[in-house]
Amino acid sequence: MRNYLATLRKEKNFTQKQVADKLDISESYYNQIENGERQKRMDITIIDRLAKALDISVSDIIRYENEINKEDA
Repeated sequence: MRNYLATLRKEKNFTQKQVADKLDISESYYNQIENGERQKRMDITIIDRLAKALDISVSDIIRYENEINKEDA
């Protein structure tokens, strides 16, 4: 579960659809990313686009992802 994505999205007052549109993906696909069902390890293109969409740094997303991956190990 990527709670940090949901938290960041809500802080920006974005819906999942709005973020998905910014990423040029479907809302259901974004929902799966946010829920950890897809992109178990996000590739750099998704990370870069998410950073731009949520107005945060790529390094912040990588840090959050590393924390999730440590928990899953």
